[in-house]
Amino acid sequence: MKKEGKKTSAEKLHERASEVIDMLENDVNYRNIAQKIGVDLADVSNFVNHSQHSVRAREALQNSADRAFDKAEEAILEIQDDATQAAVARQKELAHHFRRKAAVKNKNKFSDSHKIQAEIKDTSATSSWLGEVLSEIDNNK
Repeated sequence: MKKEGKKTSAEKLHERASEVIDMLENDVNYRNIAQKIGVDLADVSNFVNHSQHSVRAREALQNSADRAFDKAEEAILEIQDDATQAAVARQKELAHHFRRKAAVKNKNKFSDSHKIQAEIKDTSATSSWLGEVLSEIDNNK
């Protein structure tokens, strides 16, 4: 039986749901959210994936991923024509960092493996067509 006044992690997260969702939207990681609310890291993950607030929480993560991807693009666009190699390298590394953050938060939209799978699907139709063309060429020899 629960002691009077002692709240479960789920209750703490539910009471501060709007604050947690704002933190997710503003790129605060699960570890920092857990520390601030006073819960375990797994409880934050459960909140995002299985609570009554999970739809809003996942939407906040998607928005955060979109912003991270936009920051990656901005980092590349900020490279000046007369930039030094060091400045170019820094901006490329910054862009990579933000792309990676976007991919972690929204794997379906931003991960490399998702892009590779899409390319494989696209090339399978091309390969089939190319196979037919090569077969036709062989038949005409």
